[in-house]
Amino acid sequence: MKNFIQYFLLFFVLYSCSDDNTISEIEEIDSGNIEVTVLLGSDAAIGAVVTTNPETRTLVVGESGVVVFKTIDTGNYVVNVVLNQNPDFLYFQEVVLTNNVTEKIVFNIPEIPELTEQDLDVDFLLNVSYNNLSSIFNADAYLSYWGDTGTDILKANPNFNGGLVDLDAYSFNAQSTVINQVWAEHYIQIRGLNLGIDYLLDSSNVVSSEIDRKELEAHFKFLRSLLYFNLIKIYGNPLLSVTAEIDLSGPPNYPQNPSTTYSQIEEDLLYAIENLPVLNSNDRANQWSARFLLAKVYMTMAGFPLNEYGKYGSALEQLKILQGQYELMSDYNSVFNEENEASNREILFKITFDGGEDSKSSFNDYWGPLGIASEDALLLVSGFENSFNSSMLFENPVSFPIEIEDNRFKNNIATFSISGNNVVNEVDPKNWRPLKWYYGELPDADFESTSFDYPVFRYADVLLLLAEAENEVNGPTPLAYAAINQVRERAFGNENNVPGNLNKDQFFDVIYLERKLELCFEGHRRDDLVRWNKLQEVIDGFNSTNDFSKDYQPHEYVWPIPQSEIDLNPNAVQNPGY
Repeated sequence: MKNFIQYFLLFFVLYSCSDDNTISEIEEIDSGNIEVTVLLGSDAAIGAVVTTNPETRTLVVGESGVVVFKTIDTGNYVVNVVLNQNPDFLYFQEVVLTNNVTEKIVFNIPEIPELTEQDLDVDFLLNVSYNNLSSIFNADAYLSYWGDTGTDILKANPNFNGGLVDLDAYSFNAQSTVINQVWAEHYIQIRGLNLGIDYLLDSSNVVSSEIDRKELEAHFKFLRSLLYFNLIKIYGNPLLSVTAEIDLSGPPNYPQNPSTTYSQIEEDLLYAIENLPVLNSNDRANQWSARFLLAKVYMTMAGFPLNEYGKYGSALEQLKILQGQYELMSDYNSVFNEENEASNREILFKITFDGGEDSKSSFNDYWGPLGIASEDALLLVSGFENSFNSSMLFENPVSFPIEIEDNRFKNNIATFSISGNNVVNEVDPKNWRPLKWYYGELPDADFESTSFDYPVFRYADVLLLLAEAENEVNGPTPLAYAAINQVRERAFGNENNVPGNLNKDQFFDVIYLERKLELCFEGHRRDDLVRWNKLQEVIDGFNSTNDFSKDYQPHEYVWPIPQSEIDLNPNAVQNPGY
């Protein structure tokens, strides 16, 4: 987890309120100290205001960068930091204070540009906005693997010391740190996007040309739609803010209605499609990636819980336009090879990780062959390995070599461990691990965890959604068969196409499995199961075949609105069941 959390306040007034549900009553008279270091970049964050919740006293950071809350009651605290440069950001960190102890915490806050319309550099802001996606779509913020945990693909290692275990077991509530963190990260970025859009919509503000003005606005709107699509899938009913202007005359009053949010997403994406370039590098949006995001939005709206079935036709219209604009890499594993990132014609849009300690920990430190992954946080759900060949059940001891026609198996399942420079076949499937995004050729043990760019959209997903939408609208037509067989031919070769006499339901069953295998570990599974209204069914199956059960309740297909938001905004409405 990050060592601090940024929280976007919906208005500039800082509320210092305690929540009886999150902060225990302090009854003991024992005391201790909390030493807080606040750094902005490499320098002391002079003038930053530091408070605690429950309230003790207010301290202001000086040249040393350090403040100390001396001789305060023991118990659970949240330490809050507000920078005078950015009063609409709140940074906070939890700490447990015990008797006669000085707890030391550090806020390493990166330099934050002063974003004002008077001197806003929108080109710089756009670069920052794209770069900041890596703070959302990474393992440490849970989003990159929450999509596959809690389903029939990945499960949390119970020995992993982190909140992922609770997420996987559906043991969370409105006070959970990750629930608040993911919300906060999104709204921090959305505020920056809104600042850029507000600036561009004011014709008196100068940009290099009117063409640049529209294209820049299209980029900001694409990114805003991507983040709101995340929020509506995760939280179901997020608050919609489309301007950076803040009304201080009363409590925040932002629309909170899924239909309104989806309409805004659609409006933003239609503008992006019209004004983005046709093609550019896949780490920036273009007309094709905007079309695909719109198609995914329509597919989600067509399914549960909105069940707007007519949106399948809208998605199909967009997907047909995308057909043939990209191509599958000839080899499945080459899609995820770092050496191919620049020339990868399968990826429509990716999020760049440029290396460094934070980037490397974003994916493979959390999973991978035994002996490599430092965290080993993610395990395969028992039986997932059998999905690649239903006629072959892997039981301890497994006989090697393993011959499976679907070549995605060897690129997704580590049936081995690494010990020094030795590759060891693991005869017990319980020791198998997810493998995608590791590089090295067996029997060489030269595997490494790299900062591979995260493929948000790739052409295999386009083809599988095209097959699904066509099947929903017209049944299993030649168009639907051609799309899904293109994906299967890479996995199996030309000898394993989908049987040509399937009805609509049977064809859907093929799509159900193909998306599970082709897109595993890329964060799509839970979204698919929700929109197909099959999450309950999958979890019931998990609970009947595993040693421990997920405590899933029907309302938990979405997360709760964070309690911190409810406390700050009396107009915010909590999701049913929480």
